[in-house]
Amino acid sequence: MVKHATPAAALFLIALLNMATPAFADDAKPPLPMPDDASAVNYDGESGSLSFSSAKPVKDLAAFYRDLAKQQGWQEQPSVINQDNMAVLTFMTKGDDVATITVMKMGEQSQVTAEGKALEAKGAATADAGSAPAAEAAPPLVAIDKDGLPIPDGLGNMGSTRTQFSHAVNFSAPNSVADIVAFYRTELAKKGWSENNATSQVSDIKASLSFSTPDGPATLAVNRNGDMTDAELTVSEKAKAAASPLAPKPGMVKLVFGNMSDNPADVIVGSKHVKMTPGQGARAPDGPTLEVKPGDITVKSKSAKESFTAGPDEIWMVAVGPGGLMVVK
Repeated sequence: MVKHATPAAALFLIALLNMATPAFADDAKPPLPMPDDASAVNYDGESGSLSFSSAKPVKDLAAFYRDLAKQQGWQEQPSVINQDNMAVLTFMTKGDDVATITVMKMGEQSQVTAEGKALEAKGAATADAGSAPAAEAAPPLVAIDKDGLPIPDGLGNMGSTRTQFSHAVNFSAPNSVADIVAFYRTELAKKGWSENNATSQVSDIKASLSFSTPDGPATLAVNRNGDMTDAELTVSEKAKAAASPLAPKPGMVKLVFGNMSDNPADVIVGSKHVKMTPGQGARAPDGPTLEVKPGDITVKSKSAKESFTAGPDEIWMVAVGPGGLMVVK
């Protein structure tokens, strides 16, 4: 994946943005277009990274971006990764600038990832990460139902996602972290959910809360990002996970691995190596597995590294592809 984009690449991505359908505040626009069914949109303007899910097949998404790039006069470079379950697209401008998009099949969804300097939000480089940006007056949050979970009404940039053992809603809003925490404490109490107060952490710039629900544990993650606040509410379907042959031992975390590349893969977790043949576990969750203790987990390959925090009794998918590593709950 592209780590740095030149000015010409930035102009290309910004031009494509004008054809995107999701609505964002001007300073929170991911400078990369998305299909109309994009969900689980995660955009970090400070680091310049964007990811989202779509129900469209990998080939359809690849065609979507090829058509948009063609309109901008970009030349597509040959790629050996152009399969039904993964595509890596590389486009070059007249000035020899490069933009790369990786599309990967993950269960019933396709995952699109992109990162680089061209995706950084305006003014992100000068923002003081240690202090909370002043929040402008924002309208009150009014709840609506989205896939069985409450989410504020009237937001252009909101979505939902479902994996094998979890479902979630996510959004960005101009409201403060405190506003969003108060919104969910009120709405989730109406659903009979119980907050685990001992683990709750709330500050002006971020919050992390956990809840007990009839379906299983739920987590709320809230982060202030410039003039917007990003939030994601995730419910882990404990009963469904426990009935699966992939279920971990009580109190442990199960990692399920898949290799979507055409080469052998070696993923390192702590001191353990997980080796896979080409394509192993790519089309179904039948690749190697590993049980680890809950907490902060880092997985590494020869050229990539991903870190995440996993709770007890959770199942996480770790995919290896030409574009790097991808971790999905």
